[in-house]
Amino acid sequence: MNEFALGFSVAALVKGAAVTLLVTTGASIVAIVLGLVVGLVRVSTLAPLRWLAVAYIEFFRGTSMLVQLYWWFFVLPIFGLSLSPWTVAIVGVGMNVSGYGAELVRAAIQSVDRGQYEASTALNFPRLTMMRRIIVPQAIRGMLPPWGNLLIELLKGTSLIFFITITELTTASKLAADATGNYLLFFAVALFGYYLIARAIITPLVRWLERRFSRGFIREVVA
Repeated sequence: MNEFALGFSVAALVKGAAVTLLVTTGASIVAIVLGLVVGLVRVSTLAPLRWLAVAYIEFFRGTSMLVQLYWWFFVLPIFGLSLSPWTVAIVGVGMNVSGYGAELVRAAIQSVDRGQYEASTALNFPRLTMMRRIIVPQAIRGMLPPWGNLLIELLKGTSLIFFITITELTTASKLAADATGNYLLFFAVALFGYYLIARAIITPLVRWLERRFSRGFIREVVA
């Protein structure tokens, strides 16, 4: 392994890891925002809105993320709408994951104790106020753990953006392995790279949010 190949490999890996982190962050924001909005619409009292939410969820859950990225990047220009690779990567991955996230939001909202709804009705709260101040804050506690798993899946799904011309961690590892011939080393770097990002960033963040939203709800166990 000569010095030039090693230098190229290290630079490629650093850049690939930075791209993966950036796309993961941006796509996570898109997924969380859209997932929350679509999930709330999914439990709306208006049937047409619920149908739209169901259609959105079923489309993004029922089709391949890679094929969706191909559509946004290669097919939309046929209809006169061209998107940059970065836009497709962040928005495309985020929208795909938001379909799964919306179902987590729906399930968490519907799992809130029925008495909370009845108490809100008895207090004559408008539905919007009830959802904003009573139901959603309690539902967030229930949806955070599965959202953590979903964001880790999102992180791993960013490897597909190679197919729309963006070099991320997996592709950078492949380029480094091709340049040096050391496939064991650089694919091990890719393997543990994703694990470290998930373990050092996503998992601690989700656990911190769980503790924050659980204040006042979880009592300490008395021995």
